[in-house]
Amino acid sequence: MNSPKVTVVTICYNAEKFVRATLESVIGQDYPNIEYFVIDGGSKDATPSIIREYEQHISWWVSEKDSGVSEAFNKGIVRSTGDFLGFMNAGDYFYSNHALSDLVRAADTSADIIYGKARLTFDPSINGITEKIVGANTRPIHKLPTAHQAMYYNRRIWERYGMFSTDYRFAMDYEHYHRFRTKIHYSFADVIVAERPLTAARNSFGNPSRTYREYLKADREHANPGILFNTVKFLRDRFKERIKQSK
Repeated sequence: MNSPKVTVVTICYNAEKFVRATLESVIGQDYPNIEYFVIDGGSKDATPSIIREYEQHISWWVSEKDSGVSEAFNKGIVRSTGDFLGFMNAGDYFYSNHALSDLVRAADTSADIIYGKARLTFDPSINGITEKIVGANTRPIHKLPTAHQAMYYNRRIWERYGMFSTDYRFAMDYEHYHRFRTKIHYSFADVIVAERPLTAARNSFGNPSRTYREYLKADREHANPGILFNTVKFLRDRFKERIKQSK
């Protein structure tokens, strides 16, 4: 397949500050075969009206209450007709208007997962670091091989290993990854696919220990030795949070 059909899913909730840039990032891709879904969790702010401005460019969208991120992701998966599916949520962006084309061109599209790199930006900075490029041709036991915004799943993944567990609110992608980590064919492309700004206002960055708590839950569920790495990270971040709260 020279241009396999790619489903891109954006989920959002009360994201009026972020959603427009994300919508334009997806709609602006030069890739010729995109199916685009936007799933809003029943926002109370201007998010639905902003989405409506772009609905002629959106394959399907909905604004209704859901139980959280996992359920919203799963709504997109159920409706998807693409050969591959990936997530670009409100506040995240494609690295360039040809990022998806670069990924598909460079990857082996017979793979179960194709993925590239992501650029993370930090505000405020972390120990003076304002950005970091993540993603490599490895299968780590304690994290995803890249940011999930740069991962595209062949529909075989959902058929064989199921969708995201609604028991997880922050680490659903990590738990899902450990269902198949050593069982599938990956194709890594050395291109930057996505940009993910991380700020104190965004959930997992503002309170990282709750994400690592769910990592530990997944590690226990899958008897994963990565629990050693994630225990250290959880304790580190919990300590930092308590110091901050005491000030």
